[in-house]
Amino acid sequence: KPDIGAKGTSVYSPVSPYIYDTYTGTSMACPGIAGVMAQLYHGYKELNLGQNPSSGLMKCILLNSADDIGNPGPDFKHGWGEVNAFQAIKILEDENYLSSSVSQGLNNQHNITIPTGVSKLKIMVYWHDKEGSVNAIPALVNDINISLLTPSGAIFEPWVLNTAPSSSSLDEDAARGVDNLNNMEQVTLDDPISGNYLLTVDGFSIPFGPQEYWVTYECIK
Repeated sequence: KPDIGAKGTSVYSPVSPYIYDTYTGTSMACPGIAGVMAQLYHGYKELNLGQNPSSGLMKCILLNSADDIGNPGPDFKHGWGEVNAFQAIKILEDENYLSSSVSQGLNNQHNITIPTGVSKLKIMVYWHDKEGSVNAIPALVNDINISLLTPSGAIFEPWVLNTAPSSSSLDEDAARGVDNLNNMEQVTLDDPISGNYLLTVDGFSIPFGPQEYWVTYECIK
């Protein structure tokens, strides 16, 4: 935590009864995120004959489309980055998302075709985890692991953070590895070659399954 960031410093805002002033804090950032989510829901309904989207899909899109700020990749100050409403709605318009489910010990493979001229590829898998027991360590119940196979045969794991409770560890850059703590995992590649990529979604530990999940991908040119 946190998962996502938004502007919360010196935000120009209406004040009762009929004036404006600037305020700073999470009370300013949170309404901004809520407003973006409302727009995304509206956008999805316009593109899908009035149907409401899954909240899991909406969160996956919101996180994966964020602009990376601070340390490269996810970090404990900015989460997955600063919200980017334009990139989020582009994922919906381009239909760069899918949903599936996975059971204990099984895995799914999804083909994702990447065009030429992409400067950054971002792929995220998100799932609504089953509620855990109070004070359980780890809190994660259903554990999905992902990896990405490139057209050249290289395999990339998602970004993970050092969770050791010290100021230096918590401020380290993310590294690629197996994530057994979180219900969202992201793989990013700079200047990816065009072609077919194979995303593997592994039901590593799914005691309460099958587990539904959502995949979104963003191609930044």
